[in-house]
Amino acid sequence: MKTTKLMPLTLVMASLSIQAEYNDAGTDYTLAEQQSHVWNKALEPIELVNSILCFTAQFNSVEFANQGPYLVLADESVCFDEDESADSGQSSGASNQTQLMKAVSSVVRESDSDPLLVSVWLPDMGQSDEREQAIKFKAEIHNGATDANPFGDFTFNFDFFDNFDQNTQTGGGEVKTISGLDGQIGFTLYEQGSHSANETYKQFASVVMSEDRTTGVALTGMEYSGQYGSGGQTFALAFNENRVLVQSTNGGFDDLPYKSGDFATGSQCLSRTEFSSHVHRYDLFDASTGAAVGLNSGFPIRYDTAGNGNNDSYGFVDYWGLWTESGHQFSNGDTVVKDSDGQQETLTVVTAPGRLIKNTVNLLALTELAGIDFNYWDDDVYQDSSFDQWVVNYSNQQFVKVGKLSWTDNGPSVTQLETPIVISLGDYDTLYMYSEQLGGEVKYLNGEDSITYYVQTFIDGSQQGGAALPNNGTITLTCYDNCPKGTIDDQQIAQYWGENSPFETEQGTAYQFTFSIDGVNALTLVSVTSGEAVHFDSSITSSDLESTPHHWGVRTGPMVLSSQSISNSWEIYDPNVVQEFYVWETGVNNWNRLTTVRNESGDIVSFDRPIQFSYVHTNTNDRNGDAGDYENQTFMLNYGGNGNLWGIPNIKNDEDDHYRAAFSIDDGVVMGGSNQYVIKAREIEELMKPLATSECNELSLQDPAVAVPTSVTGSADIGSMPEVTGEPAVIAGVTQ
Repeated sequence: MKTTKLMPLTLVMASLSIQAEYNDAGTDYTLAEQQSHVWNKALEPIELVNSILCFTAQFNSVEFANQGPYLVLADESVCFDEDESADSGQSSGASNQTQLMKAVSSVVRESDSDPLLVSVWLPDMGQSDEREQAIKFKAEIHNGATDANPFGDFTFNFDFFDNFDQNTQTGGGEVKTISGLDGQIGFTLYEQGSHSANETYKQFASVVMSEDRTTGVALTGMEYSGQYGSGGQTFALAFNENRVLVQSTNGGFDDLPYKSGDFATGSQCLSRTEFSSHVHRYDLFDASTGAAVGLNSGFPIRYDTAGNGNNDSYGFVDYWGLWTESGHQFSNGDTVVKDSDGQQETLTVVTAPGRLIKNTVNLLALTELAGIDFNYWDDDVYQDSSFDQWVVNYSNQQFVKVGKLSWTDNGPSVTQLETPIVISLGDYDTLYMYSEQLGGEVKYLNGEDSITYYVQTFIDGSQQGGAALPNNGTITLTCYDNCPKGTIDDQQIAQYWGENSPFETEQGTAYQFTFSIDGVNALTLVSVTSGEAVHFDSSITSSDLESTPHHWGVRTGPMVLSSQSISNSWEIYDPNVVQEFYVWETGVNNWNRLTTVRNESGDIVSFDRPIQFSYVHTNTNDRNGDAGDYENQTFMLNYGGNGNLWGIPNIKNDEDDHYRAAFSIDDGVVMGGSNQYVIKAREIEELMKPLATSECNELSLQDPAVAVPTSVTGSADIGSMPEVTGEPAVIAGVTQ
């Protein structure tokens, strides 16, 4: 069977040479492949094609030729990047849950000389904040990639629908390789669709180049129309081995200045040989052996949604909880099925109304806080609906409010204060803040010379590793601050503190709580004072909490084992006294609650906690050789396996309206608490470095030999989605 390959299309704009930095030949580190793509605003329509090809590559189509329809669980996040940093830092597990997308694929090839026909049905491609969307793909691949034509010969159609039940088409597109041009290769793209009932868009491209890809020209563009207006932007490109000339205009192709002989207006010269790198995904390897760092990060499950005994819906369970394709809400004692090597195991769902989190204290000196942003909430935030959080810096030996942060549909927006406001602290006062850079909650006890931040572990009842509790899993905890009363009803959500809040009003008083992994209130915090489990009353909904200080849930103050001696209540925040404590988080959201599974032996299944460690960024460690404002700053990094490393903040580039990591780490940098890991980039976005316009004098903008398409010539006419039962054949690109 011939293997058919499709080359990522944006690579035509740059010649990339990637070489591993680690010296041990044959190790996992050295053999780990790196994927790179070039990004430029003019290439944005082409980037869509890359994302589609990346996504469908997870289906391993060639392996399943002529074997009938098969089921795929694909990882959308690997190929379709979110534009905004959506973490607001309010919860311990809101954004890390593994989410896989169900798809059905069918691959047909009558012989090695016939085209490969690939059909894909995606019944639920919509994001949580977008309208419902389903997609059909059809690919007809006549020839795979060759040295003479690295694109191959294919036509790729995709159609958008609201869903497969109504089957109302809302848009679609087509990508076609170019044939019949002597000595030239290329492709065209056309897509139209809608983001909502009132917002439509189109994007299109024609790219033609020499067979050796050293020279070429292209036209790309996009149009939009909606309730707030309409517009568009088009680009002309010309490139040779070393340079790319780009011209843009806010209009159609006929409005490009070169059409009237003006090659200077709106033009920019870029290098095809010099880049700045921005890494999207990393993996960790053993610093001594180069072996890949493996984690028991979870597995897919099936479950019955209709109550007919047919486990026909899919989900994924891991350290963060249980995700389902349909948003199904499980109850304690429900069952799901795990498939492994053709064998089925029935698992029992375990739920709790919150989760207990163990915190291990880390210290960071005040002298190391320059440049770190903290988020802070006080009564002013709750009384002023115009913003959501204060932005706080440490300056001149004091913490000061420097801006107002609001969360919008496009991410965080900060309004800087003309005059910073000093946060006044009394003796033994504790300042509660949040830092994405340091991995979450941060505290400062007035008078200390450092802040505290934490390594967190969810207590899941497995009694494994860091999640193990003393006394066979039954403990008593003592709370001195932000101590909850018990069950939280609609009379206790209006205020953060005080009588109409979830917390006891006698600050500094020791309150006792119990927690056990078994029993009547298993895995649930219970107040000794009230005898009540600490959770939201079942009548409370997310809409009830929306305008309250508790819309992200409720967290207790730090609690210590009752065996630990505390002389004064404020010592609970003294890192010299307390190096380990617990907090209880509860809410109406899935991420505020524990959901896990028991195996057939009755044991709670244990998953590896993401690896977490502090990291100091430097110019030496920076992939581009310049750490900028992040030189010598500390970050709490987390690694969840399979390229998923987080803790580096994302920042928005105002020039291209694109979010990227604030910095990128070079390959081979040693890290970890004991310098036990080395890091390697797996997915890299390259930006061509700008040059003087005169550097592109040899290039001439012109229309490509194939016109930009104004419609599609075919469709994804693949019929209804076949019904496929049983376990997935491919999960996140891995054939099972």
